[in-house]
Amino acid sequence: MSTTNRAIRTGSGIHSTRRNSNSRNQPLKPKSSGKRGLFALAGALACVALLMVQNRANISGFINRPVSKVRIENQWQRISEAEVSKVLAPFMGSGFFDFDVVEAKQKLELHSWILQASVTRIWPSTLSLHLIEQVGIARWGNEQLLNQYGEIFQPDSLLELSALPLLAGPEDSQAAVMLQYQKLNQILFPAGLLLSGLSLSKRGSWEYLLNEQIQVVAGRDDVFEKTQRFIDFYTSQPFQQSSQFYSIDLRYGNGIAVRETESGFTGVAIR
Repeated sequence: MSTTNRAIRTGSGIHSTRRNSNSRNQPLKPKSSGKRGLFALAGALACVALLMVQNRANISGFINRPVSKVRIENQWQRISEAEVSKVLAPFMGSGFFDFDVVEAKQKLELHSWILQASVTRIWPSTLSLHLIEQVGIARWGNEQLLNQYGEIFQPDSLLELSALPLLAGPEDSQAAVMLQYQKLNQILFPAGLLLSGLSLSKRGSWEYLLNEQIQVVAGRDDVFEKTQRFIDFYTSQPFQQSSQFYSIDLRYGNGIAVRETESGFTGVAIR
């Protein structure tokens, strides 16, 4: 076993002491500083908890601030900010976490021109609002409109929308009538013919109005084939002639019947 000698000077002289060199490799005794740190942390947390309890009203008021601002995320054509403000007024001032976004969304979607509403809270006190408007494609009767999905909605007034095509049909037929309208438009528009109206009878017969002037009776079957036959005939006529067309009957197997505004009834056979 190795030893180390060290000289120590004292008042009476020099004495020699011997120390075991392996003592520095002995394990250290655990210190109490770790426990003291845990006690300090626990004390700090207890103080924080006490402060939070004592000031819970102020803290709650800071976190759950009243919603006081509305951020509009898109532009609207048929909806006014005043109308939206009126709908949201009962909800404004509610705490951030108390604001009922579901009910606010439902109330907004009761507006006749709102197809879908998105309401999102932004901390600390802002409401984000995105509205998707209805798109009026056609009138349905005298008081209602059809949107692009063939769904009925009813605005307060249709005075500004009187130029929209007028569609009609039996109850719950609006989707079928809208689909027929869209398909007919695809083949009529390239020929310069505007579909101003379309109606479906209870017996399933189709009639439509072109350019707000020409009344066309298409019948129940082969409506598109008959319409294409009329288009071919119409585009082959001089404008002076076709501009006089008043009514068209397409219910013939191999021809059409034309009535002009001036000359009365004229039959035209097409084979």
